[in-house]
Amino acid sequence: MKTARIIVIAVLMLLVATVATAQQSAKVSYTDSWNWHGFKLFGDEYVHPGIATQINGIDIEAISHIGNAHDDIEYWDTKAGLTLPPVAGLQITAGYGYLILPGMDAQEFSLTARLEGAIAPRYTVAHVELDSGSNGQFHVIGVDVGLGEPNALQAVLSAEVTYNDGVFGIEDWTHATAGIVLEVPVGPVTLQPGVWYQYSLEPEALNCREDEIWYGIGLIARF
Repeated sequence: MKTARIIVIAVLMLLVATVATAQQSAKVSYTDSWNWHGFKLFGDEYVHPGIATQINGIDIEAISHIGNAHDDIEYWDTKAGLTLPPVAGLQITAGYGYLILPGMDAQEFSLTARLEGAIAPRYTVAHVELDSGSNGQFHVIGVDVGLGEPNALQAVLSAEVTYNDGVFGIEDWTHATAGIVLEVPVGPVTLQPGVWYQYSLEPEALNCREDEIWYGIGLIARF
């Protein structure tokens, strides 16, 4: 019932976007692992089909997580983010997400400050509330490096470290992540192959190995 409600809300948001003639995009992706703030929640291979749209700086996204062992949409999350016009090169994004995850539901309220440029440092604080009643924050310090030209082959290199402030009772630096995602234009769509590496300082708490490597590919059509 809760899943159906989330799906209906996501579809209604997308219908509003269509009426508003906003820039829209359709996205489908696949990854052999999916980590939430370092936590490895899915052990088997999952596909992550999603839909997304953008309305005057507001991004709305709905993504499902479907594994080989499941015959329906058991895990789902919807996210919305508002990016304000940059001021003196500083870009602020406020976000909200509702996530249906294995064994729990979570709400996430986030705020990201990012400097514009080919080398873009960023800081995110995410307040998380679990349906069990517990809560905490993630503090993420990262940098993104963009290479290439618009409408051509591009690459984004990223690196970040995360401090867990109370989620699941953890209060420590938990992991560092690095990745590269390519942007490959193919006619009206864009391919996004990527690979990521995670080094975990708390592998037992994160339910993962000390060294994790995973890959993924996305396909985006904008119209």
